Amino acid sequence: MLAMSDGELLRGFRSTLNFTDRAYLIFFIVISALLLFRTHRVPARGAMLFVNLVCAFLVLLLAVNARNSSVWRFFHNWYPLGMFIVGFEEVSRLSVLFVDQWKDRYLLHVEASVFAVPPTVWLGQFGSPLVTEVMEIGYFSYFVLLIIVGGVLYVGEDYWSFRQVMDATVLGYMMCYLVFILFPTEGPAYTLAAQHHLPIPGGGPFHWAITLIQNHAGVHGNAFPSAHVAGGVVSLIFAWRYTSKLGLALTPLVVLLCLGAVYDRYHYVSDVVVGVAFGAVPSAVVLAAHRRRWLQRWFPAP
Repeated sequence: MLAMSDGELLRGFRSTLNFTDRAYLIFFIVISALLLFRTHRVPARGAMLFVNLVCAFLVLLLAVNARNSSVWRFFHNWYPLGMFIVGFEEVSRLSVLFVDQWKDRYLLHVEASVFAVPPTVWLGQFGSPLVTEVMEIGYFSYFVLLIIVGGVLYVGEDYWSFRQVMDATVLGYMMCYLVFILFPTEGPAYTLAAQHHLPIPGGGPFHWAITLIQNHAGVHGNAFPSAHVAGGVVSLIFAWRYTSKLGLALTPLVVLLCLGAVYDRYHYVSDVVVGVAFGAVPSAVVLAAHRRRWLQRWFPAP
């Protein structure tokens, strides 16, 4: 048997990496470099560097072994669900990396030119336990939309479509991360707290679940754009693309997700609008990859 050349080994290794693998490896390398060169800006940078090293190693380990067994392949396909949490938590700690203050005032100025009353304040008058619970059903759907759409495609062994929805989701989140760092915002729960005279009435199980998640896993910042909306829109687009009945069933949830993001005071309307765009654009890019040779290199078929 002839030994493989270094070039062949490199090409073979690169062929095992899909877009999601490359995106996360670039993400962890870039974030680590920023931590090293702007050390005075970020506390607990040592722990973050260690987490980045571990995560990058896991990405490479899963990618290299994905062809060896169905178990490795399964975890290689689904590991982004865990990386989403790592990414959001890390980026939330980088809000002061390049700027010294939150940028909400720009969004407030734009919305003041459109709305006589801030939407989060205006929606407060319609609050009731029933309205809250309906809104929370939509907001909670964010956590399962990708699992549902990806799961349907994966169980149906439509691995190409599964790869597309996962890659588009990761691309959308990476776009959000970039804006989070360069244009950090707190959200209306902080900036408009003095105007929110009416509390959000709760009491239902979904409101309890969302409150629990936000209190224990929520982050301060990362408001603009809404990555929740972006992720939900990606899942919805691919549901309509490949399983229209599923798309029809999920559409009300994504609509409620958009409304609930504002009703719960986590996001401005601007966050939602741009979040929709940050879901639609990556989806269009990934869907167009099979027609563009330069994109095929980044989004190879599984």
